[in-house]
Amino acid sequence: MKTVFNRNDVDFTKEPMFFGEDPGVQRYDVFKYPALDKLNQKMLGYFWRPEEVSLQKDRADYQLFRPEQRHIFTANLKYQTLLDSVQGRGPSLAFLPYVSNPELEGCIVTWDFFEALHSRSYTHIMKNVYANPTEIFDTIIHDKEILKRAVSVTENYDK
Repeated sequence: MKTVFNRNDVDFTKEPMFFGEDPGVQRYDVFKYPALDKLNQKMLGYFWRPEEVSLQKDRADYQLFRPEQRHIFTANLKYQTLLDSVQGRGPSLAFLPYVSNPELEGCIVTWDFFEALHSRSYTHIMKNVYANPTEIFDTIIHDKEILKRAVSVTENYDK
């Protein structure tokens, strides 16, 4: 049976990346794959908050867009929001149940976090550009073109 906390005394440096013992304590002192810890450290070094970025110029630029430019801009934000919503949960749901290596687990969790951060950044843009961003968000799930494009990514997670 799967567990979120393996109480067995397991040497995870001897476990495979996948389908080994369930993870126990997340240890970052001994590594089977040091390159994965370096990757995780590098990813964490790119941390930023969307709210730290001023979008005053973006808002002014958007006001000057022609209608077709606004459509492209909005459609892109909607598509990116949908895909990063999926990527913000997909890797963890797809891979973590099978991961048995702490370094890999850390990388996947960090990856998911950054995808969620990307999605949050699109919210930040929408809140600064549109008078009512809720109207834009409410249309994402009903936009047939966006849903059609998203199938290429989402269908693989659902298999």
